[in-house]
Amino acid sequence: MKKVYSASVTPVLDDGSLDKTGLANIIERNIAHKLDGIFLLGSMGEWGSFDDDFQYDMVRTACEINRNRLQLLVGVNATSLPVTLKKMERYSKFDFTSFVFMPPGGRTSALDPLKSILTFLDAADRPSCFYYCPVNNNVNLSIRQMEKILEHPNLMALKDSSSNMFLRRELIRSKQVNGYKALLLNGQEWCCDEAMMLGYDGILCGMGALCSKIMVAIARAADENDFAEARRLQEIFIDIFHGIYGPDLETTRLGQKYALACLGVIATPLSPAHDIAGLTADARKRIEKCVDEYKEFLV
Repeated sequence: MKKVYSASVTPVLDDGSLDKTGLANIIERNIAHKLDGIFLLGSMGEWGSFDDDFQYDMVRTACEINRNRLQLLVGVNATSLPVTLKKMERYSKFDFTSFVFMPPGGRTSALDPLKSILTFLDAADRPSCFYYCPVNNNVNLSIRQMEKILEHPNLMALKDSSSNMFLRRELIRSKQVNGYKALLLNGQEWCCDEAMMLGYDGILCGMGALCSKIMVAIARAADENDFAEARRLQEIFIDIFHGIYGPDLETTRLGQKYALACLGVIATPLSPAHDIAGLTADARKRIEKCVDEYKEFLV
């Protein structure tokens, strides 16, 4: 069966502290919608906007709430490899499934990204994930470099958020030829259906806190090779994407958090990475309309 993971938002209260009730609601909601797992403290989770103590508390709290019911993936991104390795060591006491790593970009690190990724995988005390998103860190890898990563015995999954169709086909072909065990996960909301129908093992998307139900429905249609149904659901998913994020993606985290707040899942739409003024009256109206129109897929 195709795997479905959420790259979750991080809910906060008015004072900037962790919304623990909201986090519990997100986890319980994702369990009810039959997700395979949740990725915390990724780019959608605003990892760079929270200090070490906040992130530590979030990981501890999520493990206590989850109790191994879902696979829990924990981001350990940092501005340098040594800081990432220290985070891994600090979090190792907690019972979760996998670390997730994106190598720091060239503006903060001059290290060879491939060497950094392999060093991370060597050091991890559990099977772990590589998050590939060149638009975030300006790190572009070749097919041969990707194969070096895929052949590592400690790689659980590759989250591909590159939007590179050539790379996707080459990775599928390479896995078929070489028998790599790691999961290939599509990270872009607008092509979940085609990625899984072509051969990806599943999806790991940033709208999963809100849209876990429809993501799972697309995956089940792909399992049944029902392309028409997968495409129908994908079009609905894109409509929701537009309604929540806006035509120019002007309300990404804010929009999803506002929708979750409208549904009573989290307390506030606040984000440390965005000015709440960006959630204009028109944006709120657009998001409320979207939530109302597609409520059957969002509750």
